[in-house]
This record gives sequence, C-alpha cells and structure tokens, in this order.
Amino acid sequence: MMMRLGLACITLLFPVLGLSCESVNREQCKQRFEALVNYRTEAITSAFGDLLGTLPPELDVKFVGSKELADSDGKETYDAEHHTLIFPRRLLSAKVPNPIRAAAYYWPFYENEQYRNAFPVVETIDQLIWTAFLQEAAKRRGLSWPHKDCKSSDLGTRLPCEMLVEGINEHLKEVRTPIFNANRLDMIWPEDFAGFRRSLWNKGDQRFLDVQRYGGILLIGPLIDQFGVPRALAYIAQTPFHVEDNNMRLSAQRYQERARKVLD
Repeated sequence: MMMRLGLACITLLFPVLGLSCESVNREQCKQRFEALVNYRTEAITSAFGDLLGTLPPELDVKFVGSKELADSDGKETYDAEHHTLIFPRRLLSAKVPNPIRAAAYYWPFYENEQYRNAFPVVETIDQLIWTAFLQEAAKRRGLSWPHKDCKSSDLGTRLPCEMLVEGINEHLKEVRTPIFNANRLDMIWPEDFAGFRRSLWNKGDQRFLDVQRYGGILLIGPLIDQFGVPRALAYIAQTPFHVEDNNMRLSAQRYQERARKVLD
C-alpha cells in the first residue's frame, strides 16, 4: 500500500466547518464550485503525480438540470468529446470546505470519516476527475470506461470487469487496506470459475461481493505499488480483464505478468 506521509499534520488543515452556497447570485456559486474542482485536481496531482498527460490541459465545468442527465440516472458525468465535467445543478448548493483551499490536500479527506460525511461533494468531484482520466486513457485504445462487460447481464462476464472498478476505487479512496485473508486465493480468485458462477444466486451474493472487492484489490494492488497510480490505471483502462481457461487465479496472474511486460 502506498505511503501517505504527513497525514497527521495535514489533517489539521482540513476544516470540519463548511459553507453552503445559498446566494441568489448563481454565478458566485458556480465560481466557488469551479474553484473546488481546481483544488481537487491539484490535490490529485500532488498526491499521485502527473497524470501522464492523459487528462486535457483544461477541463471545463458545466451545470445542468437532472433531466439533461437522464442517460446517467441524474448523476454527474464526463463529456469526453468536449472535455467537460458535467454536474447536476443541485450540487451548487452542496456544503464545501471553508476555506476551499484546504481541499488542495487529497488524503486528509479520506482519512477522516467526519470529513467524508461533512463534504460528500468532494468525493463526487474526485470520482468524476478519475473517471475522466480513465475514459481518456481507454479512448486511446478505442475502448470505453468502465469496460463494456461491466454492463453485462451475465454475472460471470460482469464480475471480472467490476473487479477492476472496485480495485481502483479501493486504492484511490481507502487509506488502509481492509483486513482479509489474502492467502485464501481459492475463494478470492476461484480456480473453478464455472462452478463458482453456477453457485451464485445474484450479484448481491456475498461470495460475489468478496471476489469483486478483495479480488480486485489483489489484482491491481501490486501494479500500483510497482508502477504508481497514473501508469497502472492507464494500463488498466486500456486492458480489460477476462477469465481464461475457467481459472480466475491463473487469469489474474497472467494479467499482472502482461502488465509488467508492458510497463517495465
């Protein structure tokens, strides 16, 4: 797991109190929100390094009504064609850190549950910036992010794709790796994948969720540790994960070996 140096000191800079934009001047609300987006972009760069020039030099920010976000279930989305982060207009009234410049530090927000609960808009912004990075990286290989298999109705097709998504989220948002028995690869990366698939009731099955989460952590963690977040994530965005020869363990090891050959 990556080291987060100086968290104790930096945490003191991150405020619990915040501001909600209730001004009738919507332009001021937009400027404040855009400033928060800029600070979170700065925070990500400071924490993880340059994002390999994958992100456009400038990302526009746009606010629209929920109806215009029908394709994303009313949630924020990234317009890759116009390099624009699109947020629902309702987020303009979200509570933001005060002072906003405190948001220029990445990990303190995730280290303290109180901050995450107080300012959920910060995590929303981070998620969309990372989505933009992953989509831009995937687009270079003619792919989309998340990969198309994540929308499959077949759990066996969907699970490997969701492992990448879940593994990325864990490494970008959790300061501490969750405690689990990493030696139980027979459960985390099933070697008889067809048998495992037949035994599942639905995607809410705990065994499915364990493979999705812990299998994803073990799949991408070594790549992030060895090559850093920007390079590892760019590779993952450009390289779907599939189960080969009915063996997830073997497939995961092959995925990591192929990544090392490309990234070394």
